Amino acid sequence: MSTVKKKPGFTIVRDFERADADSIALFSGLASANVSDVQGRQNTLDYRIKPIYHPMPQLLGTALTVKARPGDNMVAFKAIEMAQPGDVIVVAGSFESTLSVWGGIMSGMAKKKGIAGLVTDSLVRDVNQIREFDFPTFATGLTPTGPTKEGSGEINTPVSCGGVVVMPGDIILGDEDGVVVIRKEEARDVHQRVLDRIELENSWLERIERGELFLMDSDEDLQARGATFLD
Repeated sequence: MSTVKKKPGFTIVRDFERADADSIALFSGLASANVSDVQGRQNTLDYRIKPIYHPMPQLLGTALTVKARPGDNMVAFKAIEMAQPGDVIVVAGSFESTLSVWGGIMSGMAKKKGIAGLVTDSLVRDVNQIREFDFPTFATGLTPTGPTKEGSGEINTPVSCGGVVVMPGDIILGDEDGVVVIRKEEARDVHQRVLDRIELENSWLERIERGELFLMDSDEDLQARGATFLD
């Protein structure tokens, strides 16, 4: 038996309940903006988390969460080993603005394992390698500065990434607008609401095609909100 004293805040959970494949597939091809809308503009990661190259394929999969010490990627490496095909590694790094937490070598290993992509509220590096691997990566930015590999951290515990609580097993959807989170138990309800939203927006587009330039906020609507019109 190991005599090493356990360290608080250094927890690795080996297994968790993932969203089922059918629920994940519901969101293939759907826009993050529509998902954000139907969730009340919630579960939308901070605007600074964007694709690091373009064009970026849609990111879609189930969250494997990592809580890292800012600028350290030791537990992120372990997450690659633990991840299953279709997982999205979500690294919560507290908006570290100096050191990267991910790079090209890690992306190559992740791509080889069938990992769906990376989301982090920190920096990454080696964008050319990541692009060559065609590995969907969403981060706050780029830096050539490498990470440390000394810190503790957690894997598959609830994390706060980009201002949103992400649970292991949540559905992650990313596109060129940004990243949203869908709770696995709410997936089918969110999906139906997105379909309803798309139908509504299509009706607006039809009205625009007919020459109706204003979809809402008529003079009467604005007056009802307290607006004064002066001729």
